[in-house]
Amino acid sequence: MSKTTALSLSERYAEICRRAADGDPSARAIKIITEAVIEDKIHIDQLRMISEANKKDGPLAAYELFLTFYKHSQQEEAAAI
Repeated sequence: MSKTTALSLSERYAEICRRAADGDPSARAIKIITEAVIEDKIHIDQLRMISEANKKDGPLAAYELFLTFYKHSQQEEAAAI
């Protein structure tokens, strides 16, 4: 990844964090999902599925799918301990 791309992504993430802190529900959702990907709680293929659900069925369906994936990863972590 180039320095320009990394800086751009960093700036965009910082802006989302600011908007989330101000109470923007869309920004909060993006921040939560981004952090889940960064922390390896959901995988990139699952993120694509969430995106498709959002396009097809709307944000509520996408969020429900995200929760399903996230809960599953939590259960896998607990079982590994």
